[in-house]
Amino acid sequence: MSLKTYSQTLFMVLSFAFFAHATYKYLVKKKKEETEKEDINEVIMFSYGAEELRTSPHSRCKISKSMDRILHYLSKPKYSLDICMYVWSNQDITNIIMKLHFRGVKIRVIVDADMAFAPGSNIRKLEKKNIPVRWMKSTNLMHHKFCVIDTLSEDPNTTPFVMSGSLNWTNQALWGNYEDCLVTSQKKLVEQFQMEFERLWILFKPIVD
Repeated sequence: MSLKTYSQTLFMVLSFAFFAHATYKYLVKKKKEETEKEDINEVIMFSYGAEELRTSPHSRCKISKSMDRILHYLSKPKYSLDICMYVWSNQDITNIIMKLHFRGVKIRVIVDADMAFAPGSNIRKLEKKNIPVRWMKSTNLMHHKFCVIDTLSEDPNTTPFVMSGSLNWTNQALWGNYEDCLVTSQKKLVEQFQMEFERLWILFKPIVD
């Protein structure tokens, strides 16, 4: 083998090795990102009197660890937040939703017609900020308590997830009841909740005074 042929062969081998190594690193990184994107799986439990209060970046007052986790997840949306909530009166949650709205996050809210303007309800505050709210007069309660986060994003690096459980967004539920909230990014579950939201969004109508 001539020196020229040897050099060409060595160059080809080294080039292939470099390409293979670069491809391997890319695939490992992509797999890691996909794994990390599906890593949201948490159950948040509320048990009256079971937790010490703590400071939180999400509230001016000391709150429980469970409440802090709820506010943490509600602070994460970058693109969209779709909410179905039977009763909503907690001000900390309302403050976070307002901040998201001011940042340009697309927010849609579905509520129960009878509970929307019950004493203490924060729905009017959302309406005054032009956050779309829909309801439907019916003998059937809109008893869902879930929200879907960032499902409308086209960014492949975004992690859509859903929050759902027994928890109403009320002070009684957050501070005085035994409640639960599941938070998960499992794709099939997120898709089913999003489908239900879209179905109700078409079925329900904007609130008219």
